[in-house]
Amino acid sequence: MVIGQVVMVMLMGITSLYMKNHQHTLTDISLVISAHTFGMFAFSIISGRLTDRWGRGAVIMAGAGFLVVGCMLAPLSTNILPLAIALLLLGIGWNFCYVGGSTLLSDQLSPAERPKTQGTNDLLVGLATATASFSSGLMYASVGYKVMGVIGAAIALILLGLTGWWLIKRQQVAEPHFVQSS
Repeated sequence: MVIGQVVMVMLMGITSLYMKNHQHTLTDISLVISAHTFGMFAFSIISGRLTDRWGRGAVIMAGAGFLVVGCMLAPLSTNILPLAIALLLLGIGWNFCYVGGSTLLSDQLSPAERPKTQGTNDLLVGLATATASFSSGLMYASVGYKVMGVIGAAIALILLGLTGWWLIKRQQVAEPHFVQSS
């Protein structure tokens, strides 16, 4: 959830300034950010059902994949439609990571552990939001939007790799290993 939040906030938070710097109107900017917000929340019913059907890890991996694609597409064009699609995908990716991640976290906790652990998780997500939001302005000023897209995609690829590794390790633990005696 924290990694997905960092990727999403870093790129989404600076997109309006990027668009303003390319002479987009406030209406254009609001349409792109609305597409992003739609992606963040409109698909929660779908991501929740997929989390139960496919499993938490698969949904997190799909979310990371959406984040990668959104980050890579966003800097490719300054036109409204490609930016709206990229930010929509970024929102969907965040949604999948958040729903899958929060369900996975909840699955691992006893009722007594939930309040403190979920509160700590919320704190980490909030700190990640503040850090990504603050650093996105500095990054935009120093490396630009294209490099930020690549950085966001690279961070999302780390999430994809970590989740894949976790799924493989979990499967190895679940499978019985037979030792052949001679």
